[in-house]
Amino acid sequence: MFKKIIIAIGSLIAAIVILIIIAGIIIIIKVDKEVISSQMSRALNRQVYIEKIDVSIFSIVSGIEIKNATVSNFKTPQQLSVLQGKPVAVNDVFTGMESMNFKIRFLPLLKRQLDLKEIVLYKPVINLSRSKQGVLNIEDLLKPGKKEPQEKNKEEVKPPAKQLSADDLPIAITVGEIGIKNGTINYYDGQTEQKFQVYKLTTQAYDINIDPKELEKKDEIKLKIGMGLKTVGPMKTGSVQNFDITLDATGKVIPFDIKTRLLEPEVLLHIAIPDGQVTGLQIFNSVAAIPLLGDYLGQYISFLKGKQEWKDSKDTGVDLRYKAANAQFSNGKLDLKEAKFLFDGTMNMVSKALDMNLNMVMKKEVSDNVKTALAKKIEAAIKNPEVKKYTNSGKLAETAMLPLLNKEGMIDMKFNVGGTTRKTSVKLVQPQLDSLGSIIKNSAGGVLTEAGKSAGKQLLEGAQKKALEGIFKKK
Repeated sequence: MFKKIIIAIGSLIAAIVILIIIAGIIIIIKVDKEVISSQMSRALNRQVYIEKIDVSIFSIVSGIEIKNATVSNFKTPQQLSVLQGKPVAVNDVFTGMESMNFKIRFLPLLKRQLDLKEIVLYKPVINLSRSKQGVLNIEDLLKPGKKEPQEKNKEEVKPPAKQLSADDLPIAITVGEIGIKNGTINYYDGQTEQKFQVYKLTTQAYDINIDPKELEKKDEIKLKIGMGLKTVGPMKTGSVQNFDITLDATGKVIPFDIKTRLLEPEVLLHIAIPDGQVTGLQIFNSVAAIPLLGDYLGQYISFLKGKQEWKDSKDTGVDLRYKAANAQFSNGKLDLKEAKFLFDGTMNMVSKALDMNLNMVMKKEVSDNVKTALAKKIEAAIKNPEVKKYTNSGKLAETAMLPLLNKEGMIDMKFNVGGTTRKTSVKLVQPQLDSLGSIIKNSAGGVLTEAGKSAGKQLLEGAQKKALEGIFKKK
């Protein structure tokens, strides 16, 4: 699930890069839609079509509005020359928007600085995809380079490309705000043949300050993001069957690595997840499948296999740091009706490797229900009627549960999650539990020992009584 969140954020960053390029070309050249679309096409290696640009002598104050702009997927120079001035085919749209308004400060242009006051996009749509070979259709934007056309029937091969550097930026970039209202991102994964959608995307990238000459001080994009994220159709593979969640994220992006000066975004976000529903989460299925937990908790652990739902949660969320295909999670919380989950750890987006710590704390009222069910299970497991005379299944259940309970009397368990997102392995780390069979066996042995002592004592007392009676009879 978090992988899909990271992909959505990555596509958003790519869109911001495109918009900055668009705004720079529009202002630096001149406000003419044919010239602008032509220059944008060459800069992006994509067909660009703009239906209308509203501009007047008052635009310095009121801003400029672009209506119905669309950008295609990657095109060769030969293809661009043929398509110039034509609308982008519906099945070839990479991104489009109903309208875009922006305001710019003109004086900084004289110093070769792009200083935007604001850009607001209305109903933008981005169609993001990954091929069967794992190539994203935004890689040419992040790593520009010449590409040769590929035949449809031939296997795609990643072309060698020079990674974008801060030194490739011709000017310093300062943007007050880039806003998106009611945007949509459609993502198709060719490797798994799955579709996902980001919907109702309303976001704000602000205080954008990138200066190649002062990169140590000016290399930051602040972010606020609100959106929904869902699967389109059931998933065929992966770590979850389907999901539909809402996110509110705040944080920042550091676009260029300070040491290498290459475009290698580092994302630092706090992600709140107030509403959501998830079915078939593989980690939960793995926890529910641990035999010992099934013995102890029975139906009270099986809820993990079904649909998980939460609404208006103030605690559910996670802190995310992402860079160079590595995602680090901390302060993770998921508050469900039956239990609260705390988690942290790492995930590699290339290898899909997981190394997570998961803490599951069940609600207090569950403990009494588990104890009652456990006592019945122990009672049914004791076959020897003599043992039943000398033991108490309720006491045994209470003893068996002691390792599971924290100081507040709640069932508290810790797990390590390893493997990959496709094949998750979950290990119970704490507590260390004995099987119910061992508990019953040890208890039965103790009961029989005590019964044996009691019987011996009774025999001894009986023998003494008979001896005394014999003495009295002799007298």
